[in-house]
Amino acid sequence: MEINSETRLCCLIGHPVKHSISPQLHNSAFKHLGLNIVYLSFDIESRYLRRAVEGLKSLNVVGFNVTIPYKVAIIKLLDVLDSTAKETRAVNTVVLKNNELIGYNTDVEGIKRSLLDSRNTLDGRALIIGAGGAARAAVVALKNLGIKEIVIANRRIWRAAALVRIFKMNDLEMKSVSLAEVGRYSRTSSIIINATPIGMWPRQDETPLSSNDIPGNSTVLDLVYNPLKTKLLEEAEKAGAETINGLKPLIEQAVKSFELWTGLHPPRDILWRVAEEALKKWGRDED
Repeated sequence: MEINSETRLCCLIGHPVKHSISPQLHNSAFKHLGLNIVYLSFDIESRYLRRAVEGLKSLNVVGFNVTIPYKVAIIKLLDVLDSTAKETRAVNTVVLKNNELIGYNTDVEGIKRSLLDSRNTLDGRALIIGAGGAARAAVVALKNLGIKEIVIANRRIWRAAALVRIFKMNDLEMKSVSLAEVGRYSRTSSIIINATPIGMWPRQDETPLSSNDIPGNSTVLDLVYNPLKTKLLEEAEKAGAETINGLKPLIEQAVKSFELWTGLHPPRDILWRVAEEALKKWGRDED
């Protein structure tokens, strides 16, 4: 693809972003569809977040993705929130339209589609590890799937408690617990979702749960995709649980983001191939 004076920009902002394969995904789709758009990633320190967002708006970008740790902080810097962003109170995709920054949450769709492919019945208790933006998307996805009981476990329990206050409603039972007692609740959960960076490069030897804490008839979804098989998923396999890695939700949310930016459907088969190749290359480069 030739970059010229008419090339438009999409990007990812977060801290860190080195692990991300979003540039490979979106650039492959732009190229395949003949779009004069390029996707870059920017590692932004928190003190520069406002300036960065204002700069992207001034540059008239097509839009951008938001990752850890800014999915909640970004909201106050946007002009409009879509219904998904309002419900989750977190944003991972932004579209610039008519000089307004519009926030969306495509993580919900990614998580929901990933769990719909589960071989297990989606009922019983769900455990979410983490209390950030990804955890908020997980709560909404689970609620949309009909789950009635959700436990939020987090190292800082006050953040888990805050999430419970935000989402607790008559038809959804929620409870906050500390990460130290997570095993007590995971042993009786049918769905377990890791929505933290635990196990992500360069912390790939860490896991929030061991095999002894994971039921064999449960479904374990790890939103971390780098590495593709995290320590948590290894432990879940030992326990006999169904495992879903972070690549499926990543690609599904990327598809939705791409559609919001362009109005076009990216080729899923190409996204899968590019993602798998990028992660294999990453593994070789880090050896």
